[in-house]
Amino acid sequence: MSVTIRAIADAAKVSRGTVDKVVNHRPGVSPAVRARVQALADDLGYKPNLAGKSLAFQKNPLRIGVLLLNGSDPIFQEMHAGVRKIAQELGGFGIEVDCRIMAGTSVQEQVELLQALGATPLAGLVLTPLDDPAVADELHRLVDRTGLPIITCNTDLPAVDKLCFVGQALKQSGRVAGDLIGKLLPRDGTVLVLSGLRKIKGHLDRLEGFRELLAEHYPGLRVLQVIHDIASDGDAYRELTAFLANHPAPSGIFLAGRGTAGVGRALRERGGAGIRLVCYDRIPETLALLRDGIIDFTITQDPFAQGYLPVKVLFEHLFHGTPPAGRNLFTRIEIVARENL
Repeated sequence: MSVTIRAIADAAKVSRGTVDKVVNHRPGVSPAVRARVQALADDLGYKPNLAGKSLAFQKNPLRIGVLLLNGSDPIFQEMHAGVRKIAQELGGFGIEVDCRIMAGTSVQEQVELLQALGATPLAGLVLTPLDDPAVADELHRLVDRTGLPIITCNTDLPAVDKLCFVGQALKQSGRVAGDLIGKLLPRDGTVLVLSGLRKIKGHLDRLEGFRELLAEHYPGLRVLQVIHDIASDGDAYRELTAFLANHPAPSGIFLAGRGTAGVGRALRERGGAGIRLVCYDRIPETLALLRDGIIDFTITQDPFAQGYLPVKVLFEHLFHGTPPAGRNLFTRIEIVARENL
């Protein structure tokens, strides 16, 4: 005989409504009670009726919240396309996806959107977090109040407990960039690094991997300067133009975040002068610069999967009780050159 919700409720000395919330991963139960009820359900061998669960969810949908950075960035636009695709696929299961997209990368905006999402009845949350104490504190408050399962994607926030991270193996991708630069440049070459916002941890992870690889395998290469907080093509153009006006040209440039078109513009204006360039992502500006020989290599991260996969993993957790395959679910890393566009 199958174990019923009533049997679990009697054993746990809680209401059937509380058990229903726990086994169906709905909010409204304290983390301590949730853990106790879930442990009893597991011990008793409770198996959900998936057909009944699907019908129940269609009558009372589960809502998954998604919060993405910077709607003007092509990478996050592609992630949003992945979210839209999985939301469409899950609609028949009674799953609603509430996707909020930030105008930029403001900590205040992210906190306000988290508060707005937290005021709604969510069953789980997927987000691209900014690495800032205010964001971590808001997520801690949300989890402490609701026990909400969280998945981070594209960039991580180690200070917050989560089901898993979905995205590029960021430090490894930095090592890949370091190896490409090392193979492109003379042994005593010089490198200028243009890195993204420091509140996006993924940029720092890439930089760490890049430096680590150079130290291990190309110790003669010298990093001239790391220019942080490049947030746009305009930033990249201004910083690179100013550097080239006041310093000898580097042998190579590593662009760890945004700003591809700005770097390309600055290099075109000075005729390129043999500066080798390694960057990230397969966006239209990058492809044009690859074709023209300004960029040597770009490293992709599959942003569509970074939007699609975390929502799917959260659905499997909520609907089937299936845990993620690991703490880190890495999307593929591909090296793209002019000849394999």
